[in-house]
Amino acid sequence: MSELVGAPVIARNESDLSIHDPERAKALGFRGSAVAGIFHMDCFAPLMLEAYGEDWWRRGGLSLYFLNIVVSGEPVQAVAQRPSSPGALTHIHARRADDPSITVASGTASLNDHAHHDLMKRDLRLTDQSRLRLLKGVHPGALVGERTHVVEARKHDAQIASGGINQDMAFYHGASPWGGPIASISQAASLMVRLGHDNGHSGLVHLAPDSDKADGMYGACQLVFVNGPIFLDRPYKVRGTVIGVGESPKTEYCWWDATAHDEKGVEVARVRHLLRFIKAGSPLYPELKAA
Repeated sequence: MSELVGAPVIARNESDLSIHDPERAKALGFRGSAVAGIFHMDCFAPLMLEAYGEDWWRRGGLSLYFLNIVVSGEPVQAVAQRPSSPGALTHIHARRADDPSITVASGTASLNDHAHHDLMKRDLRLTDQSRLRLLKGVHPGALVGERTHVVEARKHDAQIASGGINQDMAFYHGASPWGGPIASISQAASLMVRLGHDNGHSGLVHLAPDSDKADGMYGACQLVFVNGPIFLDRPYKVRGTVIGVGESPKTEYCWWDATAHDEKGVEVARVRHLLRFIKAGSPLYPELKAA
C-alpha cells in the first residue's frame, strides 16, 4: 500500500502558558516550549483532500494519539497510507521532518468508518476516581460543560498568518465548496476541546477543584464530522461529558467526548479528547515536585 507524504511544516506555539512557556516546560522536563498536539492535525489537510476529496470535511474523521512533544520551531510532516478502497479507514502518523524516526502522533483517518478509529478501539486504562489526587470527584457521565462557541474568522486568519495553523487551504478564506470559509482541522476540534480548559485553567475545576493545581497537556484527539464542515463566524452549541479518568506514572488524565450542534440543532461534529494533568507540576505530588 503506497504512502501519501505531506510537505514539512513548522510547528508554532500559540500560547505562553504552562508547558508552552519555555522555562516552565524545561522545569517539567521538556526540551522547550511545547506545541499543543491539536495543532499537528492541520498538517493532514492536503492528505485528507487527496485521499478522500472534499467530502472529508462533511463526514470524515481523524483520530490521533500524541506520542512525542514538538518544540516550537521544529518541522513536522504528515504521512498517510493510501486508503485500500474509496472512503476506507487508513493509518496515519505525524513525524518530525528533520528526524523521521521520531513519531509525533499516530492514528487513523476515514471517510465513513468512525467506529473503528484508533481512539474508539484503544484501551483507555480507566480507574476509580477515588484513587486520584487531582481528578478525585470526576465521574463517568459528568458534564464537562455546555456553551456556545464560535471560530472567529479574524482570529483564524491571524493564526494562519502566525503559523499556529501550520497548513493553509484555499477554503479557509472566502468562498468554499460548502458556501463559505471553514475552520481548519485543529480549530474545528478546538471549538469543542476548549471546553476542557479556559485561559490556562482546567475546565474540570467545577468537578475537581484540584485539577487547577497542575499543568495540563493534550494526550489525544479525535475529530469526526457528522454533517460538516465547521464554518467561521457561526455559533455552535457545544456539550462535553466525561468518559472516565485514569493515571500514568507522570500524569492523571481524563477522557471525554463532546459534540457541536448548529443553530438548527443538527449535529455537525464530535470529538474524543484526552486531557492530561502533570503530577510534577502540582503541590499534591510533592514527591514529584518540578524544579
